[in-house]
Amino acid sequence: MSAVVKKIYWIPLEASPESMNKVIHQMGVDPSVKFNDVYGFDDELLDMVSKPVHALVFLFPLTDGLESAKKEEALSSENKVSPNVWFMRQTIGNACGTMAIFHALGNNQKTIPMGGNISEFFKEVNGLSPEDKAKELEQSKPMEEAHTSGAIEGPSEVPEAEAEMDLHFVTYSIVDGDLYELDGRMPAPINHGPATDVLRDGVRVIKKRIGQIGDDAREFVVVSLNQDQQ
Repeated sequence: MSAVVKKIYWIPLEASPESMNKVIHQMGVDPSVKFNDVYGFDDELLDMVSKPVHALVFLFPLTDGLESAKKEEALSSENKVSPNVWFMRQTIGNACGTMAIFHALGNNQKTIPMGGNISEFFKEVNGLSPEDKAKELEQSKPMEEAHTSGAIEGPSEVPEAEAEMDLHFVTYSIVDGDLYELDGRMPAPINHGPATDVLRDGVRVIKKRIGQIGDDAREFVVVSLNQDQQ
């Protein structure tokens, strides 16, 4: 008989800049790089977001309809994905918040100053498939410790690692002139077409996703990954 492989779970990460910043800074990202709340989609509120913006992270309620629509988009023959997109599948339960962080950092390695454990991890998984990247993450104690440091940081009560969660994180980032939606639950990144402004172009797609979610979209959070101007 083959051995039963027990699924790995991590404590769910809260969608707060404080928690997410604790994770990236323990990983080895420069302190000038931070996540910040996006308070609304009006031009005036988007103008208030610190620049430059490297990526957006979107937390939203999972629905069967949206999952099916996204999977169809990811598998479509029209979904052309650049080989330069950094993508990893999610195999660790409740790790979607840190998966979103990896996708935000992984697709901005040339512009975001980082070192330490996160740089080592990116070197180790360079050239691996999305599935093999996930296997490496499962074995990475430094990455698990960085995740846990942020997961216990938030103001809310810390849930159990195996708690059933109905919210999910995804990332939006521009690679080779196209905006990509990066979701480790999907079989591939989703190309949303040409883009020059990850904040406004990302919000355009997020508003579309909120419309697809429908009434359940009352609970969502958007944060931006920014870098302080020197």
